[in-house]
Amino acid sequence: MIKFTIPQLRVKLFVFFLFIPVGVCFSQGFNFKGQLSSWGTGVRSQYDWNENAGIRYIPQFNYSYLMGKNDLLNAEVLFNTYYETDFHSSDDAFKFYREILRYTTEQSETQVGLQKIDFGPAQLLRPLMWFDRVDPRDPLKLTDGVYALRYKYSFLDNSLVWLWCLYGNTDNKGYELSPTVKNTPEFGGRVQLPAIAGEIAATFHTRKVDAMLYYYRENRYALDGRWDIGIGVWFESAWQQNISIIPMYKWSNMTTIGMDYTIPEGNGIYILAEHMVTTVSNSFWNADQNRQISAMMLTYSIGVFNNIMLQEYYDWHNKNLYQYFRFQRIYDNFIINLALFHYPETGGSLFFNGQTSLLSGYGLQLMLIFNY
Repeated sequence: MIKFTIPQLRVKLFVFFLFIPVGVCFSQGFNFKGQLSSWGTGVRSQYDWNENAGIRYIPQFNYSYLMGKNDLLNAEVLFNTYYETDFHSSDDAFKFYREILRYTTEQSETQVGLQKIDFGPAQLLRPLMWFDRVDPRDPLKLTDGVYALRYKYSFLDNSLVWLWCLYGNTDNKGYELSPTVKNTPEFGGRVQLPAIAGEIAATFHTRKVDAMLYYYRENRYALDGRWDIGIGVWFESAWQQNISIIPMYKWSNMTTIGMDYTIPEGNGIYILAEHMVTTVSNSFWNADQNRQISAMMLTYSIGVFNNIMLQEYYDWHNKNLYQYFRFQRIYDNFIINLALFHYPETGGSLFFNGQTSLLSGYGLQLMLIFNY
């Protein structure tokens, strides 16, 4: 977890409190909102109960300035400040969550700073989770951002072109097991084209990897698409090429196929299913090892304010079943989440990247969320 020294904390507090009077001076384009959440968790794991509780506050400051008829300059700053404890030890932080300067025109968007970059149609099992670590079980969908310059252009036929450059990111992102070499940029891009009743896209990214004792070049290539043919269908397939003189697998591939459909019963039962296959090999066309995971999600609204959701994952290799059930009550600005779960003790390995699971074992979590 990133923590700040006293001088760093003073700088961030200065920026935090400076933003308010600056916004007041330009109040026509200034907007302030935020999210306050708290949670309590009880987990039965390894023959013992473990408890966890915490509180998180994410204030968001926005300033927008209209330049001409269609051009807009926008600044966005979010902080992530929290405290959590397992009643034996505690952790806390105060850090930037997003720092974005954005310039938009009628057909383009350019943004620079600490931002979230995500794409692709998959929702639960995402081969294209390259720059974020959103856990689909997390009601807040929290993830650290990346420092980047990103450009997106939309053509009149709904085609999209993305270009990006990442710099200054020292932590692992997405499925990365090793960080990028310090003070080296990462580059990539994406082309998204309309297809019959849907869209198809190709994506590329390259970086220099710091594997502690040596460096090597990593290239990523991906194809994805989504179509509506009465039911929604999609796929994501991402290849990773490791160019290294050190013995290691040269290629890995992650491919997900998925579908969703709303069954017209009651208020509508939404069902989503995905299946992912992961392979590694020294050849692009071979598969020396593979792992398969299936996932399913069901959601149903009970009246206007309540909804329920069930997520299930099955790891075919380890024969592990992951179950997550959530009841949600929504008011105007207030949300109550009650989750019941049953995960294997090694639940964090579900997402292939060494990221710890939100929860493991079985138990429940109560989360209260207030948005303003």
